[in-house]
Amino acid sequence: MKVSATPPADLPMSSEARLALARWHLDRYDRLRASTASRAAVILSASALLSAANALIITQILGDGSRRVPIGLTALCAGVAFGGTVLVLLAVLRAAAVLVTRQGSRDLFTAGSAVPPALVFNGTDTIRRLHSVDEFTAAISTQTMEEAVTAAEIELWFCINQHRARYEKLRSAARALRPAAIAVPVALAVLLIVRLWYHA
Repeated sequence: MKVSATPPADLPMSSEARLALARWHLDRYDRLRASTASRAAVILSASALLSAANALIITQILGDGSRRVPIGLTALCAGVAFGGTVLVLLAVLRAAAVLVTRQGSRDLFTAGSAVPPALVFNGTDTIRRLHSVDEFTAAISTQTMEEAVTAAEIELWFCINQHRARYEKLRSAARALRPAAIAVPVALAVLLIVRLWYHA
């Protein structure tokens, strides 16, 4: 009778395999977090350019040449530029929230306070609970494989939730930046038409 050397597929993973898998996922989410931060930096750079353009347009609207332009047209042009400035500000605030969150993970997520501490794997938990080098080394040396796996999986849970929250902020920032980018050429076109019409 031939016996297969391959173990059944439905056997649970060993602690070592679970730890290796958690490490793979943690590395992956670290890369995703870095990518999200890079995209937020692009949005902040674009916001700076749009802010400079809006400032130039508003300066032109408030210049001496606007005295011959009817107040209604001046208000229209200023309103478009001001609306674009507000959208840029929203994009900046949301992109900044991608880079740094206002709260820690345990305060940010509803179930965070109920999650056990993930010593060594989670920096905040480690600093709050281990106040000396001796406590830190003791925690590492006495941590069992199962405790290490659990801590790694808890950290992975926080990483997934953090990435999702930051990505939603990034999408929100991009949504605010699109109309802000459209507002600049619209305000500029209105300004040029008005200036050419009333200074011809």
